[in-house]
Amino acid sequence: MNLSKRSIEMLLDLVEIKLSYMDISDREDARDMQVLERCRSELQSLEPETVGAAFAHPIRRPGRPRTAA
Repeated sequence: MNLSKRSIEMLLDLVEIKLSYMDISDREDARDMQVLERCRSELQSLEPETVGAAFAHPIRRPGRPRTAA
């Protein structure tokens, strides 16, 4: 199954948000954190050029052109 760049970016963001909010209080939490870190690594390896690049060059949605100010 192939994922689009946008899907990979979104999943990576969600994993990183989850990791940032985790509070390790027992072994199960530690295992969950390891799984999430492995997931993040796998997502990064799927599309290495999109990691970080999505925020450097945001994708503009099509719409009305901007008017001159």
